[in-house]
Amino acid sequence: MFCEHYAAAQSLKSVWTRLASTYGCMMIVLSSTTLTIKSHWFAKWAIRLFQLDLFHKIATKNITDFVEKGKWSKYGKVELHFQTVEGKDLKIFLYKKKFRDFFDKATDTIQQCNT
Repeated sequence: MFCEHYAAAQSLKSVWTRLASTYGCMMIVLSSTTLTIKSHWFAKWAIRLFQLDLFHKIATKNITDFVEKGKWSKYGKVELHFQTVEGKDLKIFLYKKKFRDFFDKATDTIQQCNT
């Protein structure tokens, strides 16, 4: 449904993860059943090494909130709240160039899953 190859993301799990910058390193893929957040090959080792909590495959039914947070540079900013398979509540900022397209499709998909 949606894919952006050079997005950015920021985990809100801890002070450490909030400090990290992933400008242009992340890929965001939305299907009717999952939202996948992962890094490109060139950033994968650093993101794992620094434990930035940015590898997630989220069932759309586990997304609990999705809030537009304005703009940062040329990116639209979204705060995503979701529950992991283990039951932990997490928050991530997603920064996307194709923000409006992503936001509309994600909103529709989440609403369909929650009805």
